[in-house]
Amino acid sequence: MSNREIIEENRIKNDIKTTKEKQRQAHKSRNLRLAVMCAVFSIIVIIGTAFIVVHSISDKESLREQGIEAFNAGQFNEAIDLFTESLDRKQWFSVKMDSDTKLYLAAAYMRSGDYFSAYNIYLEFASSSFSTTKYPSDRLEDDLRLSKALGDVQSGDISDDTIASMQAELERGNKSANLFLGVCYQQKGQYDKMLDAFSEYVNDYGMNTYVAYQMSSYYIEKGDFDTAVTYINKGLSSGDKLYTDKLMYNDIVLSESKYDYESALQKAEKLIKEYPENETYQKEYTFLYSRINMDPNPVHSETDSEEEY
Repeated sequence: MSNREIIEENRIKNDIKTTKEKQRQAHKSRNLRLAVMCAVFSIIVIIGTAFIVVHSISDKESLREQGIEAFNAGQFNEAIDLFTESLDRKQWFSVKMDSDTKLYLAAAYMRSGDYFSAYNIYLEFASSSFSTTKYPSDRLEDDLRLSKALGDVQSGDISDDTIASMQAELERGNKSANLFLGVCYQQKGQYDKMLDAFSEYVNDYGMNTYVAYQMSSYYIEKGDFDTAVTYINKGLSSGDKLYTDKLMYNDIVLSESKYDYESALQKAEKLIKEYPENETYQKEYTFLYSRINMDPNPVHSETDSEEEY
């Protein structure tokens, strides 16, 4: 092989070696860029996941559960604070839960006597689709009417002119005015008119727990226990939950009025299972339990007392 051929062969070998080295460096550079991109992507994923977790997990649900416990305990102002705080918490995917919390908040306002705040929440539901909640539309309309009626009565004296204007509404075909009239008559102590108004309202719109509570309370006071229990049962089966506990309590009072303490105790036991933190209901249960389970053999007999002196 001539020198020229040897030189040419070496040149080709060097070119091949150089090309392979360039390819190796290029491959190494691509791998490095890929590694950097993967690292950056991983960091983005971690940050994004952390962001989602932070916005998906909060103490919103815990506050809501505490609010429900306070509501069931009859601590309505505390429940309002907890429900409001829960709604203020920002959390993704909580629309359905917030809708239900708002209904609890409205119920707490009703039970605390802040009827206009309750009305505004019910009005918000009525003005929106709120497809995330299964709250029946007829129940919503009933709550709207009740909160409006109680709020109007609470806002001032019930004048004859006010009642006359509602009677005029009734004559114009607005049958829901009977609820307002029933509340007015109840507040004024005109119970015969209250009974008529509430009865007409129930005929047109069905029973709710507020009307059932007022009617059953009236008949218990009158000693008409058969009619009272009819309203209690109708209220408890109405599907409305707002004054369920008060109806259950009336049912206990009814059994006590008939001296059926065994039945009263059973009903009280059921009531405290559903409202375990309510002090009034706990005291009622304790009273009935101690009455039925009174020790027939007292610790100190009359003979013991005589011997002490």
